[in-house]
Amino acid sequence: MATSSTIKFGEQNKKLFQSPVLEIGALLTDSYFQETPRSIHEGVTDYIGIDIFPGNGVDRVLNLCRTSEIPVEWKNYFGTIHCHCVLEHVTDIFTMSKNIDAITKPGGVLYLTVPFVWKIHRIPLDLWRFTPQSIDYLFPNFEFKKELCRVATRKNIMSAIDDIPELNLGNGLEKENVLLKYSLKFLRKFKLDRTYFMNRALFPEINLIMTGVKREKHHYTFIDQQDIKLL
Repeated sequence: MATSSTIKFGEQNKKLFQSPVLEIGALLTDSYFQETPRSIHEGVTDYIGIDIFPGNGVDRVLNLCRTSEIPVEWKNYFGTIHCHCVLEHVTDIFTMSKNIDAITKPGGVLYLTVPFVWKIHRIPLDLWRFTPQSIDYLFPNFEFKKELCRVATRKNIMSAIDDIPELNLGNGLEKENVLLKYSLKFLRKFKLDRTYFMNRALFPEINLIMTGVKREKHHYTFIDQQDIKLL
């Protein structure tokens, strides 16, 4: 499944996608994630949707955390892999990321959506939140160009990947409009709210949408070159 913003950004960059196509986490449920990236690939016949649960949208039940379940013929096979709103629910995320690498052909595209800030949502587990650097670390053989990555809500693409929005409740309040600035200062001064507005900053509920191309050697975009030796 995918969010509206994921589908929208995918449509804008659909010329990058190749066949065959694999969608990870393809089960369609009654949740607010009811869209499928299949719509981006209209007319494509070599499209496979996998999930650990059977149901609508699932062509094959398969767990990518279990290397033994992956067909041998899938090695370096897929030209495009969709993985949207899935990685936060994965127990062995490191094995899964290596397996995604193994089944993507050189030059193939990994298109994924992960939460940076999101409410707890157990399907059946909710384990992780992500930064751009964490995706670099999990997928070192993929080049994630900044122009192909975005910060987004469920429905809207918000900003560039290195411009994650926050409501600064400290000195940054001076940059806000007058009504908002003094309303928040009032709440803080008189401690009328002892939860949200007593913090340094607030973040909206946002995802990271990231597009990477598989290369022949490690490639980092968000991890500094000077820090690579620490990995």
